[in-house]
Amino acid sequence: MDLSRELASPGKHESHKGHKHFVLDPYTDALIRELRNKHVASLLSEKAPRLNADESLSLILAGNAEHVLALRNSPKTPGERHAQIVSGEADYLVVGCSDSRILRLDSEKDNLVGTFIRIAGNVVPKKGTPSFYEMKEAVSMVRKDGAIIFEGHDGGPGCGAVNERVKWIESGMPHTGSKPLDTLLHCVFGESPEQNAVAQLTVGRETLGIGERPSAAIIYDWDHSKHGHDEPIHIVSANHSGIIEILRDNWNRKHASAKEEGNLGKKLQNQRPHAIAVGSFDLPFSVGTILHADQNEVFSTTGSDQGLDDLDMASILYAIEHLHIRHIPFIAPASSGEEKKPRQMFDLWEKQLRGMEVHGEPLIAQMLDEGTIRITRLVYDLDSGKLVKI
Repeated sequence: MDLSRELASPGKHESHKGHKHFVLDPYTDALIRELRNKHVASLLSEKAPRLNADESLSLILAGNAEHVLALRNSPKTPGERHAQIVSGEADYLVVGCSDSRILRLDSEKDNLVGTFIRIAGNVVPKKGTPSFYEMKEAVSMVRKDGAIIFEGHDGGPGCGAVNERVKWIESGMPHTGSKPLDTLLHCVFGESPEQNAVAQLTVGRETLGIGERPSAAIIYDWDHSKHGHDEPIHIVSANHSGIIEILRDNWNRKHASAKEEGNLGKKLQNQRPHAIAVGSFDLPFSVGTILHADQNEVFSTTGSDQGLDDLDMASILYAIEHLHIRHIPFIAPASSGEEKKPRQMFDLWEKQLRGMEVHGEPLIAQMLDEGTIRITRLVYDLDSGKLVKI
């Protein structure tokens, strides 16, 4: 199908600090193919050019156009899913690592409705922080017999947060120069993703009001053949339920489908996403599904109207300093014409990012003012599923 016949709009650009910023462009299959091919080439070779901020936004909006088309066959509209979530009737919550190589679990075809929190190292935050508030609020949005899952990951070089914690402990736990990264390293547990996921589940059961409801620590291991597991998704600790088994089966099928496309292992060896998305925890789909993002395309973290805290900013800082990402889309849901709350929340997020210091310097503020990195504000329209730039 040629998406340009479905959702074409005239190309248009606006000038900002000497740059031309993408606003709208025809959403064609050719455009998506060209941008994804360039991105995949950058995964397979360090010498290949990466997507710039304009191209990153183009791919995000083109992927969202795919999502909008897929919604035509969805059993529930975005608005219906959102209403189910905010009324406390979501079927499950997944707390997963920010890593861009994680599979996107959900799709528009699903009858089950889930909420998703992405945070570096899939950790449970300290009480009193915005991240703890949003995680506890997300748990309350899951029905009483719904499932809570902590999703770790292994394969390739493994989980960056766990690896960094091991190095940090071996070097005597020095100050990193960044309060957010120090906080993250204190919150991660164990020497492997499995140990960390089980520990986070234990902390979650104690502090988040999970109680005895169905819950699990699950590991996504794309190199499972090297680790002695029969499947790429395996449960390491659980109070089992039918929902948990359905989700594990979905993950395994999605991994098998991704593997059939070829080069999966090589594409996932090094993390090289083109954007770090900051999404709110009440989105009716995961950020990956809203963007129809492939694996290793979008790093992500979750924010709330309480703001961002050290763990959120650690994810963003890691993406900027270590993954060399230069595009930060903010994403939150709203019905048409109801953009006041997302605007206020985005204002708070940007203010906090500008105030974050690394070695005493406001690194992100400087990069934003220089135009080295860019924030794009996007509202997910609950009526259409379309991302709207505000």
